[in-house]
Amino acid sequence: MDETDMSPTETADAAAEAARQWAEQQRAQARAQFSTPSWIGPERPWSSGESVIPPQAEPDHDEIDIVAEAVPRADVPDAAHWAEKARPRIVAGTLLLVALAGVVTFLVLTITTQSVGAIAGLVASAVVAVIFRGALMSSGVTTVDLKGSVMRIRKGGVLDVVDLADPVHLVGLVGTPGESTWRLRLEAVDGRTIELGPTHVDAAELHRTVEYYRAIAERKRSERERRFNR
Repeated sequence: MDETDMSPTETADAAAEAARQWAEQQRAQARAQFSTPSWIGPERPWSSGESVIPPQAEPDHDEIDIVAEAVPRADVPDAAHWAEKARPRIVAGTLLLVALAGVVTFLVLTITTQSVGAIAGLVASAVVAVIFRGALMSSGVTTVDLKGSVMRIRKGGVLDVVDLADPVHLVGLVGTPGESTWRLRLEAVDGRTIELGPTHVDAAELHRTVEYYRAIAERKRSERERRFNR
């Protein structure tokens, strides 16, 4: 049938069908652009159903050292005060009193008898009294104050401040608590060595405290080395 014999309605339907076929061809060409031909290269990941995101390597996290506390926190005081036992000063004070009594006694004998022995005893007693008086004046009582990890030590008229949790400070424990040979050695800011013994502090309590804070200092030192060695 010739197109001239078609009615207006049939002509409109034929034009709509032609337009639909043309649109379908355009969509097919557009879809073909999203599939890479095999002669150009491998297919795109999404065309084969594979994951678009490549496998990721496990991230390198910092290794966390889990170290059990050598001393429980409950056994460490938040604040403490220790003072040197007064036994040596009591002994020195007693000897000073004896020497002063000898001075008075020999002074009376010297005045009454004027003997050589009385004079020699007077001189000897006076020398001993001067020595022990100087010893008492120069030897102050050592006190130690603890607040957190910071120790304030007053010894011989000098104040030293040491942070037990600071890895820079050198801290050493010698012996075990309960023994007369127990010592705590600390390095002062000017390089001096501060030594504390059982006569200055409660050795058992301070020993636990030092072990607790030195474990913290060791962890800080390890973390610094890990950061610097990256």
